[in-house]
Amino acid sequence: MLHLLNALLFMTVCICIGRALLPSQSVVARSRGEEFAVSYTLGLAAVVILCNLMFVIGSTLGIAVGISLVAASAALFYQSKRGADFAPSPFTSVITYALLAVGALSLIATVAYPINEFDAIYHWAYRGKVLLFNGTPLTEAITGIVSNDNFGRVVTHPNYPLGVPIIEAFSSYFSGWSDRWVQLPLGLWAASMPWLVAFGLRKLSQAAIRLAAIATAATPILYTTNFTENGWTDLTNAGTSSSMMLGGGSDLAVMCMLTLSAALFLRATSSNCKRLAICAGVALAATAAMKNEGLALLMVCMIACAAALVFKNRPLRTIGFFAASTIICVAPWLGIRAQIPAIDENYSEQLTLENVMHFAGGANELVEKSPLAMSGRPQMDEGPIPTRRSLVAEAFVDEFFDMRSWGLLWVLALISVGLLVKNLESFNYRWLTLVIVGGVLLYFLILLVTPWNFPSLRDKGIPERLLVHLVGPIMLLLGHALSSIEAEDC
Repeated sequence: MLHLLNALLFMTVCICIGRALLPSQSVVARSRGEEFAVSYTLGLAAVVILCNLMFVIGSTLGIAVGISLVAASAALFYQSKRGADFAPSPFTSVITYALLAVGALSLIATVAYPINEFDAIYHWAYRGKVLLFNGTPLTEAITGIVSNDNFGRVVTHPNYPLGVPIIEAFSSYFSGWSDRWVQLPLGLWAASMPWLVAFGLRKLSQAAIRLAAIATAATPILYTTNFTENGWTDLTNAGTSSSMMLGGGSDLAVMCMLTLSAALFLRATSSNCKRLAICAGVALAATAAMKNEGLALLMVCMIACAAALVFKNRPLRTIGFFAASTIICVAPWLGIRAQIPAIDENYSEQLTLENVMHFAGGANELVEKSPLAMSGRPQMDEGPIPTRRSLVAEAFVDEFFDMRSWGLLWVLALISVGLLVKNLESFNYRWLTLVIVGGVLLYFLILLVTPWNFPSLRDKGIPERLLVHLVGPIMLLLGHALSSIEAEDC
C-alpha cells in the first residue's frame, strides 16, 4: 500500500508543479482533461530537469525530492488564489468516456506485471535503483562500469538518460523499491496522448480536434505491435516481450514528451505567449532526458524551427524563448552525460558522412556480433549477405504498411504532409511537417550506420520503437490538415 501511495504522491507533485507553470485559463484556455494531461506531463518534465540539475552540481535525489515537495506545496497555494474556469471540452460525453476507458485500461495493463523485460530491467530500473540507494548517478555503479576497451559493458548503455530512472526512484523514495508500482507514473503516457493532441489543436475546429484525438487513442502501437497477432494475449502481458510498448521502457516517454513540447509550442505561436514557449522548451529538454534519441529529436525540432523561417509568418520571439529554454534545461543532462562512459553504438561518432556514404552506396550488412544462442537466428552466409541499405528500406516500408501496428497513421501522415503546399503560409504546418519528415530521415540514417547487425535489431522491435516517437507530431499535423480542408469546404 505504501508503494502505491508513494507513486500517487509523485504524480500529485507533478500535477501541482505543472499547473503552476501554465498560464491562466484566460490566457490559454483548456478543458479539465487537457489541464490534467498537460499539467502532469509538464510537471514531470520539470521534476526530471530539476533532478538532473541537482545531480550535475553534486547534490542528491533527496534534495531534489525536498525541493519538489516544497514547490508543489507553494504551487497548490498559488493555484488556490488563481481561478480555474475550465474551457468546454471539445469532446462529446461518449468520446470522453471512451478516451478515459482506453486510458484506464492502458494504465491497468502497465502495472499488471512487475518489471520483467530486458530493456526495462537493465537500461532503466537498474539506474532507478542506483538513484534510489545512492542518490546520484555519478557513482561507481554507473561511472565505473567500463571494460578494457573503455566502453561500458557490465550494464548496457551506461550513458542512457535518467528520465525514467528518476521517475522510478522518486516514486520509491519514501516506500522502497517496487517492481510493480514504480510503473504507475509511467502508465499515463498513452492515456495522456489524446488530451495533449487536443490541447495543441484547441484553436482549430472541434471536428479536427475530435478526429485527431480519436485517431491517436486508436493507434495500436501505443499499446502493442501487430495488434491481435496472438489474439488478446499480448494485451494481458505488458512488459514481457518487445511486442508491448506499455511498461517500464522509455519509448512512450519520448513520444509523450515530444507531443507535449509540440502542443505547447503550437499554442505559444498562435497566442504569442512566451510562458508557453518556455514550457515547450522544458518539455523538449525532458524529451532528451528520456532516451538518447530524444536528444536527436531535439536537434530536429531546432533545425525545423530555423528551416520554417524561410517563408512568411515568422514567430521569432516565440522561437527565441523556445530555443533558449530548451538549451538551458537540457544542459544539466549533457553535463552528467559527459561524465558517464559511452559504448560503441555512440551515434554521434557513427553518424558521419563517410559511414553514410559507405552504407548508402551498397555496403553489405554487418555480421552478427552476439552469440547465436542469444540471437536465435542462423549466422549469415558470406555469399548472399544483403546490403544494409536494402534491409533498412524494406523495414521502413513494412512499417508504413503495417496496419495492425499503426492503423491508418502513416496513410494520414502522407496525406497531411502532401497538403503542405496549400498551407505554406502556416508556420505551424511547416514546422510540424519538417519535424515529421526530419524525424523519419534521422531514424533511417541512424539505422543505416548502426554498428549492430540490423536483422538482430529488427527482432527487438526496431524501427517501430523509434518511429512511435513521432505519433504526436503526426496527429497534430493531421488536425491542421483536417482544419484546412474544412476551411476550403466553407
